[in-house]
Amino acid sequence: MHLIIYALSLCITINKKGGFSMRDLKTYLSVAPVLSTLWFGALAGLLIEINRFFPDALTFPFFSF
Repeated sequence: MHLIIYALSLCITINKKGGFSMRDLKTYLSVAPVLSTLWFGALAGLLIEINRFFPDALTFPFFSF
């Protein structure tokens, strides 16, 4: 959440005329879906690979003591 607020504050910067341009807002709105798609795609791939190596595992052998 803090990353989104930080990115939004970077996108709404004061330009040379004293305001902010809509191009900055459109850039911010186009970055968030791309990053979330990459994140969820990587997470899904990781879960698929874990399930491939440890099918139907309730506990993982590398976590047992």
